[in-house]
Amino acid sequence: MKFSDPHSYTDSEQGKIAHIQFWIDVDFSAKVLKIKATYRLEKPVSGSFFLDTRDLNITRVYKDDQEIPWEIDQHDSIVGDRLHLKDLDGLSEFTIEMTTSPGASALQWVTPKQTAGGEHPFLYSQCQSIHARSIFPCQDSPSVRFTYEATVEVQRPLVAVMAAEHIETEHLEKTSQYRYRMPQPIPSYLFGIAVGNLAFEELGPRTGVYSEPEIIESAVWEFAENEQTLIEAEKLFGPYLWDRYDVLILPPSFPYGGMENPRLTFLTPSCILGDRSRANLVSHELAHAWTGNLVTNATWEDFWLNEGWTTYAESRITEVIEGDEYSQLYASIRRNGMLKVMERFGMDSDKTCLKYSQRGIDPDEVFSVIPYEKGASFILQLEKSVGREVFDAFIKKYIATFSFQSLTTEGFISFLERELPEAIKNVDIDEWLYAPGYPESAPALSSSLFDEVKARIDAYESGTLPDSHQIADWVPDQIRLFLLMLPERIPVEDCRQLESIFNLKDSHNYFMINRFYQIAVQSGYQDVLPGIERMVGSDGRMVTLAMIFRTMVNEEWTRDEARPMFERHRDKHHPTTVAVIEGILNKAGL
Repeated sequence: MKFSDPHSYTDSEQGKIAHIQFWIDVDFSAKVLKIKATYRLEKPVSGSFFLDTRDLNITRVYKDDQEIPWEIDQHDSIVGDRLHLKDLDGLSEFTIEMTTSPGASALQWVTPKQTAGGEHPFLYSQCQSIHARSIFPCQDSPSVRFTYEATVEVQRPLVAVMAAEHIETEHLEKTSQYRYRMPQPIPSYLFGIAVGNLAFEELGPRTGVYSEPEIIESAVWEFAENEQTLIEAEKLFGPYLWDRYDVLILPPSFPYGGMENPRLTFLTPSCILGDRSRANLVSHELAHAWTGNLVTNATWEDFWLNEGWTTYAESRITEVIEGDEYSQLYASIRRNGMLKVMERFGMDSDKTCLKYSQRGIDPDEVFSVIPYEKGASFILQLEKSVGREVFDAFIKKYIATFSFQSLTTEGFISFLERELPEAIKNVDIDEWLYAPGYPESAPALSSSLFDEVKARIDAYESGTLPDSHQIADWVPDQIRLFLLMLPERIPVEDCRQLESIFNLKDSHNYFMINRFYQIAVQSGYQDVLPGIERMVGSDGRMVTLAMIFRTMVNEEWTRDEARPMFERHRDKHHPTTVAVIEGILNKAGL
C-alpha cells in the first residue's frame, strides 16, 4: 500500500533526499535567508520529483551547467506549494538557489529591543511541524530523513548556531562563516538554526548552554544538572547517539516551552526561574533524543508516538532524579490539564483521539496536550500490564529496532503484537488509540504531595480557603495543581485572596499562573488584567497564549479587550503563534 502523508506533497516512490549541502547568507536588513542548496538523492531519479515549499523565491534549479525545468504546479493553504522538478533524467544530485520570504513561517526575526541585550538582532527557526518548507524545498514529512552540511555567513559580531556539529568558524573582515554538519539523518522538522549575540558555557563533558551574555550566568545555574540528567537517561533508554546535548535560550517570542532539535534543544527563557523548578522541561526535551528524534512519528497523525512516549520517558527520568512522589505529582498536573482541554474540545471529539484523520487540518491548529498525556497514560498502561522489568527490556528493543526510522501507529501496534502479546491481550488498544475521551481504565496516580493539594481542594469546596501556613512548604507544581483543580468560576473575593496567599501578583512563573488567569477572567476578577497583559507581552508560548485568549473572547467583560491587547504585542510573537491567536480572534468575530 502506497504511503501517504496528508501534510506533504512527498511521493516516496519517486525517491528520497539523502543529503543536503547548504550555503546560507543571513540578511537581517531584508529579513531573509539567501540559500544555495545542493541535494543528493538516495538513488538516481528519472521523471518528476516533488518537493514541499511555502513562500520561497526560487531563482534557479540546475546540475552543473544543465538547467532543470521546474514549476510550482499546486497550492494548498495548509500544505503550501508543490515544487515540481521535471524530467530529472537519471540525476541523483541537483542544486536549488532561493531566498526565503520575510514572513517565512519557520523564521522569527527578533529586533534588538526584543532581546535581553537590546543591541543586536536575533534570528531563530521553528520548523515543527510543517514549516521547514518555508526555509528550503524539502520532503517535509517526518517519514523522510537526511543528513546535511551547512556554511552560515553572518555579520560580525553575531554568532550562528545550528542543531548540528560545529566544525569550524572563519572570521572575515565584516562577516563570520560558521560550518556545521549533521551526520545523523534527521526529518526536516528537526532542522534548527539561530543567529544572535551569543555566549557559550560548558556544563559537562557533553553538555553546555548558549544564551545572550546578559543571562548566561543565570542559565548556567539553572541547567547545571543537565549532564547528570543525560547520564540517568542513558541508563533507562540506552546510549545517547547524538554526541552532544547543548541548550539554547531563545528570546521570549519562542512559541514552545522547548523544541527538541537534536544536539541543541531550543528553550524558552521563561523556564529560567532561579529555582530549577522547570528541570522536567529539560528531561522532556532530552528524552526526545530517543523517543522522537531516534524513533519518529511517520506523520503528524501519529504525533502521540513522539510526545506520548516522550512524556512517559520524561516521567521515568523525573522519578529517578526527583523521586516517585514528585513524578506522580507532575503526572497529576498533566492529567488534570489534559482533561480540561478534552472538556473544551468535547469528550466525543476526534481531537481527543490519539490517532485520527488530519487531512485538510493544519497540525498547528489541533496542537494540544492530549497526545502528550493520553499517550503517556497509554504507555504506562502497557507497562503495568506486563511489569516494569519486562517493559524496560521492551523499551530498549523498541528504540534499538527503530532508531533513525519513522513509524506509524499501525507499525507500532504490529511491533507490540510481536514483542508484548500479553499487553495486547490485557489492554484495549483500540480504545486508547482510536476512541475519543479518556479511558476509565487509565492507571491511577498516587502521591502524598497530591494528597496535600486534594485536601486543600476538598476544604475549599466546603468553604475554607487555604492559609499561608498550610501551603508554606508547597513546591510550585503543587500550587499549579491546586489551581488546575479549582472550579472554572469562583467568587471574585476568592480570586483576590488566592492571588495573595500564593503570591501570584508579582510572579513571572507563567507555567504556574496562566491557569489562575483563566479562572480570574471567567470569574470577573478585573484586577488581573495588568498581569495578563504582562504575560502576553513577555511569554511567547503558543499554548499559554491560546488558552488565555480563548478564555477572554468567551467572557463579555474581556471580549473587547482581547484584540487590542493582542495587537499591542503582536510584533513580539512568532508567526505560528500569531496565526493561532488570529484564528481564535477571527472565529470569535473580533
